[in-house]
Amino acid sequence: MRLRIDLRQLECFVAVTEEGSFRAAADRLHMSQPPLSRQIKQLESDLGVTLLTRGPQGARLTAAGRTFLTGARKTLLQANRAVEAARRAARSAPPCLRVGYTTVFDPEVIPVLQPAFQKTFSTGSLQFSAHVSVELMRRVRRGSLDVALIGLPCNSGDLIVEPLHREPLVAVIPVRHPLTRHKVVSLKQLQGYPLFWPQRRMNPGYFDHYEQVFERLAFVPLRRLAEPESHNVLLAEVAKGRGIGLVPKSMTKIRRIGTAFRPLKERELWIGFGVAYLPGTDAPGVDVLLRLIRRRLKARSP
Repeated sequence: MRLRIDLRQLECFVAVTEEGSFRAAADRLHMSQPPLSRQIKQLESDLGVTLLTRGPQGARLTAAGRTFLTGARKTLLQANRAVEAARRAARSAPPCLRVGYTTVFDPEVIPVLQPAFQKTFSTGSLQFSAHVSVELMRRVRRGSLDVALIGLPCNSGDLIVEPLHREPLVAVIPVRHPLTRHKVVSLKQLQGYPLFWPQRRMNPGYFDHYEQVFERLAFVPLRRLAEPESHNVLLAEVAKGRGIGLVPKSMTKIRRIGTAFRPLKERELWIGFGVAYLPGTDAPGVDVLLRLIRRRLKARSP
């Protein structure tokens, strides 16, 4: 039997599985729900199998859908790579790597990667984009990023994740807060205040890890506030006295009037960083970039 499946159908199917609902997938693809549903129905009709079940809890994969998802992702990735390879060949272009990094990654590392990369590839370049870890991993799977620097722990799925280093979390508090009298603070002292904390969708692996840590340490903040994606916005909110935050130690290099940083007594509070990429990644220059990242971060590990 001859199948006529186009890439748009695969893109729609993968988006629904990753977003968990037709509405969210339609928003991601900048289209309305009816044409998205038609794409999925046509795909299922062409295959002769049911890939998704629809219900109050959203869209769920069937057994056939789970099997098909692996191949669909690979097909989209190969198509994106073929397009990029053709464009590079047409331009005779030097390596241009697309690198994503989490918004809490050490701010001093990213700027030095470009000149270091160009020492090996004099006319090569790196294209950077910042986002939350979950979105970065999605983009790596879709082939729109070659590598991503993400926060750990994480649920990496089919990606290869190489841990690079970890650093302690520190408390950021309003400068006029009574706790600034202490050189070191504990979670017990922070218990009676609102806490800015990442939402689970930002990094489910990280969120779930700390749910267990907080439970073990009997830490219950007064209330949780959605942590802004921008570190600068978070510092501004803390400076206004709206809550406290827990941030990587490297973020203390970014100062803001009205805030103060204090180390935490508990050693269980840390964030890891790693580099994520797809198995078999063969974009020119990836190996060079990975060596540079390892070298830059090795000396910075606390």
